[in-house]
Amino acid sequence: MTRSARRAPVARRLEHVALELFATQGFDETTVDELASAGGVGRRTFFRYFPTKLDVVLGELDEGLAALVVALATQPGADPVAAARAAFLAVNRYADGELPALRRRLGLIEDVPELAARATVRYRDWESALAGDAARRWDVDAGSLRAQVFGRAVVASMRAVFSAWHARPEADAAALGGLVDEAFDLLARGFSAR
Repeated sequence: MTRSARRAPVARRLEHVALELFATQGFDETTVDELASAGGVGRRTFFRYFPTKLDVVLGELDEGLAALVVALATQPGADPVAAARAAFLAVNRYADGELPALRRRLGLIEDVPELAARATVRYRDWESALAGDAARRWDVDAGSLRAQVFGRAVVASMRAVFSAWHARPEADAAALGGLVDEAFDLLARGFSAR
């Protein structure tokens, strides 16, 4: 199942029009009223789906985290690198039609300082989830340096993957998966062996 297929239809529509408006008008220049109107809903309905304008762009990070936690839990074995690789590949399946919205979202997160700052806060939860999973597989405390370094290194690597993919306008969904694999190959050299 692709990422957008898991989202509620109204939320998907609001995200789609928001990303279009942000691309044409700019993030700061676009109001919530304009987003609600373009999405065919009232202001109150908009806020039912997204607490803030920032959440239209960043909400997928929360859903992605929930999917990642589920995917990690289904991965067997004692190797957190292999588990995280499989989980990231599973939760980052995009249909070709979803790629333009993904590119807009990534561009906004990289270019709008407020979005970049808020995304960084949300990435902490990703780091914690990965550290907790690694700690369980290694049978160490989740607060241990090894687990914490692992969680932060994986998230930093995936952020680099998405930045590298975004910088290549011709890159498709397969190229994104290839970059994920390449990053985990690099991580495996440092984390798989004791």
